[in-house]
Amino acid sequence: MTAMSVDPSVVSEGLQRLDYRGVFGWPVRWHNGGLTLPIGAGIGAVAIPKGMAEPVIENVARQGCSGPALSVPTKQGMVVILLVEADALAALDEPLPEGVKVLTAGTSIPLPNDRRPDDLARWLVAPDEYQRWLPSQSAVLATIRAVFRSRRHVAAR
Repeated sequence: MTAMSVDPSVVSEGLQRLDYRGVFGWPVRWHNGGLTLPIGAGIGAVAIPKGMAEPVIENVARQGCSGPALSVPTKQGMVVILLVEADALAALDEPLPEGVKVLTAGTSIPLPNDRRPDDLARWLVAPDEYQRWLPSQSAVLATIRAVFRSRRHVAAR
């Protein structure tokens, strides 16, 4: 892989400049004037409906598996993408809750970009240079399933 000649960093809503490639080791790319993060090489992502973001983010933090999360526009509306460490142990044999998707390798995620202030991608939980690891996909999926089960249980009462 060749080194990028353009600084792969970002500023979003007053966040300090982060060097995604240098600090986090993410294989960011420039595409259509913005930064993207391609899924693969150990980096995974789980997309959830925006309406479920708050309880999911709270619960993954409570479980000690918090990681970067961003809100991005899609053709179906806004979704929240949780970045995870792709692992072979992710239990995909159990169905995922409605609207939850594990993004496949090769999918490019738009990252917030200070060069395009009109861009709709926004960090909900920004990457932390002092906590560079990503949570495991298995742990995040287990937490998402638990949140959806508890919401269904509460709604059934």
